[in-house]
Amino acid sequence: MSVLLEVKGLQVLTKNKTNLSPVVNFELNSGEVLFLKGENGSGKSSILKTLLGLHPYFSGRFQFHVDISDIEYLPQLGNLNFHLPLTLADMLGEAQSSPLLKGLDLNKKWNTASGGERQKILFSAALAKHPRILILDEPFNHVDTEAGHHLEDGLRQYLKDHPQSAMILVSHRNLSGDGASLRTLEIR
Repeated sequence: MSVLLEVKGLQVLTKNKTNLSPVVNFELNSGEVLFLKGENGSGKSSILKTLLGLHPYFSGRFQFHVDISDIEYLPQLGNLNFHLPLTLADMLGEAQSSPLLKGLDLNKKWNTASGGERQKILFSAALAKHPRILILDEPFNHVDTEAGHHLEDGLRQYLKDHPQSAMILVSHRNLSGDGASLRTLEIR
């Protein structure tokens, strides 16, 4: 087990130094899923964006022990009404052998696909890049319970097949599965 990310005294701030999150400390180790849990507005997504360099105002420090090209980020799938003149297969690229795609009609238009179908496509495309760290912000939004379990199984299988990798996950949904590799950090 190796440390992939160290976070010490990280607090997300506004430009005017107002706190957007509590102070957090954690390490992310290979083989782990770090589950950031908390109420809406507690700063979970802001912490992710800060780690990714998308939010520049913070105190404390963090250090990745992987190359930036080994990190994949799936933001919240918000507005489902955007239109792309593509099929699900077009969005996948080379990732068309993922077990998450079982039963999907890859010729379906992105515009007519459900939230769960879109998430399976986005997950599969990200996992096909074999990231060392996968950062997921509310990946179970817009998916039903069955699709959520299917996505969880796919993520669990990815870590089993790639034990040198790890994930950071923000979700309001409670996660199932083995607790050995799942750690929860409550953001309050």
